[in-house]
Amino acid sequence: MTVWGPDMVLRWFRTIQIGSVLIPVLGGLIWGAIAWQQQRAIATDHAVDTVTLVRQYSQRLFETEIIKHGAARSRANGEPADFLRSQAFHRFLAGLDAGKPDSYGLALISDEGRMVASSRSFPVDLAMGPRDYIDAIRGGSRLYIDRIKLEPGGADALIVASPFVTDGFRGMIVSSVATETSRTFLHSVTPREDEAASLLREDGKLLVRQVPSEPIMLAPDTQARQNMARASEGVYETLAVSDGVRRIYAFNQLESLPLTANFGVPLSLVFAATIRSALPVWLLMVAISAFTLVATALARRSMLSQRESDLQALKRAEAENLAHQRAELVREMNHRVKNNLSLVTSLINMQARRGNLDINTLQMRIQALAEVHDLLYRSNHGEKIDLGDLIARACDPATLIAEDRAISLNANLAKGILVCANRASPLALAALELVTNAVKHAFAGRESGVIGLTLRADGDGQAQLTIEDDGIGMPEETARRSGTRLVDAFVAQAGGTMTREVNGGTRYVIRFGV
Repeated sequence: MTVWGPDMVLRWFRTIQIGSVLIPVLGGLIWGAIAWQQQRAIATDHAVDTVTLVRQYSQRLFETEIIKHGAARSRANGEPADFLRSQAFHRFLAGLDAGKPDSYGLALISDEGRMVASSRSFPVDLAMGPRDYIDAIRGGSRLYIDRIKLEPGGADALIVASPFVTDGFRGMIVSSVATETSRTFLHSVTPREDEAASLLREDGKLLVRQVPSEPIMLAPDTQARQNMARASEGVYETLAVSDGVRRIYAFNQLESLPLTANFGVPLSLVFAATIRSALPVWLLMVAISAFTLVATALARRSMLSQRESDLQALKRAEAENLAHQRAELVREMNHRVKNNLSLVTSLINMQARRGNLDINTLQMRIQALAEVHDLLYRSNHGEKIDLGDLIARACDPATLIAEDRAISLNANLAKGILVCANRASPLALAALELVTNAVKHAFAGRESGVIGLTLRADGDGQAQLTIEDDGIGMPEETARRSGTRLVDAFVAQAGGTMTREVNGGTRYVIRFGV
């Protein structure tokens, strides 16, 4: 089970802060991609719709000229060849050309390259010289469209040439309109910066664009030529040869004419539209991210401040508690020292009254009390002492048994039996007193013997301390004289009970609570 401590909460705040940055960034990228696709689709639809308008306008413009050509052929049909040079045919051509300020007139040219009729002048008989449209019609072309500089005057014109054959005449009829007429329309459908509209001839000649420019011949490997060769209409993206702008182009071939209308939307406009479309969402994501960052930062700072305040309060409480414990410990130590000094005084007085002050015995008893204080100082269990360690140190055989006596002390003291210092002192003194008595009195008349010292836990909060020997055994009166009354006092002080058995040797069993 997860414990939601302060550290875990702080880590989650940090995770939320990181997520509040990463999630909006990821969401912004995804939304930007969606907006880009939407704006690209809108730009593509706009290009397709606009190129349809360009195709319709250009279709009408050039079909008007083709209709003029048909009308002239119909009028000359059945007439003699001289009729083409007559004033009547001149007036007819002038009538076809009347009321059209953007038209540069109609002319009838023979295969030999001589102009024989014109809507602008009469009579006319003019050698034309080399012309691409003359070569094209003479070479069998049914319709030829080009952009040229008219002579004389150098007017920029789009010309339409088609065959003109009657009895006694073989040649072509040529009409022309101002290039600016088509350019003006193309410019009107490209109001935004870098939009492009144009007319492209099937052989790759870019005849007219929305801006003033000279015709350009596109190479066969350009995207425009390749797409025109595959289909009559479609959409593609490319870098324009004419101005170096990358655009989405839509193209549509004019019906029955060797021309293709083109319209391009620059990707820069698509990008700008994407920014405008996605910006509100991006700003909302940034606002949410900023709010989350600020809110989590404030909450995290508040939690850190609260945590620091709690730590300071805890440290103060621990310091106050430690100070209190130290004060209590000092009082307890002073009280314990007072009690131990009183005990030492009692022991001295007792032996003094008996008239046999044994300095060594008194020294061992005082040493046992000192061991209590030393173990208490070194203890990791607070006010409790491991009784086994204390008895082992108090009943050291090297101190209790003279080197010239073959008496052995077998100690079997369990570890981990913890008792408070007020009870450990009298128990250790009781064990010391009984072991000392055994050494002095249990082996009278012999130099060897065994003293057993056992400490074990009995369960239910009870423990048992056993001191036994294999000596001669001591009668009750001797035991009384040998300090057993002092041991009884120690056991009573520890809150325990003691039993005595004599069977060859003497066995004392002290039971006490832990």
